[in-house]
Amino acid sequence: MATTPITNQPLLSEPELRARLGEFYAALDQFNRRWYFESHETLEDLWMVTPLPERQFFQGIIQLAAAFVHFARGEYPGIFKLLDAAEEKIIAFTPERFGVDTAALLEDMRRARAEIAALGAERFREWDERGAPVIIFRDVRASS
Repeated sequence: MATTPITNQPLLSEPELRARLGEFYAALDQFNRRWYFESHETLEDLWMVTPLPERQFFQGIIQLAAAFVHFARGEYPGIFKLLDAAEEKIIAFTPERFGVDTAALLEDMRRARAEIAALGAERFREWDERGAPVIIFRDVRASS
């Protein structure tokens, strides 16, 4: 049986990326509703065709969502691995990118990380998920 080789999709141009920012804002809305898996999935298709440096920013948001998927699944080490990876990527885009207040987001991420870590591996499930970071954003498509 012959198989079709998997090829990379072409990267988006700046106008094409701007035209697809609705997907990004939908993923942020899902994140803020605590639909972390859905947020990750929504943004992944856009991330794969986004050129650098924005690709790195989208990956950071995906990793942030994935960290809370790990929380929901009770996978303690994964929470920190993904929060740390997300911070490494998002920090390069402070104080703002695509209408996201990245400075506030990083502060919120660090607070949540510290709270979860303070509970430790045995008690982290006691953490109140209502303390999860909130992504403050404005849709910049209207102002572009």
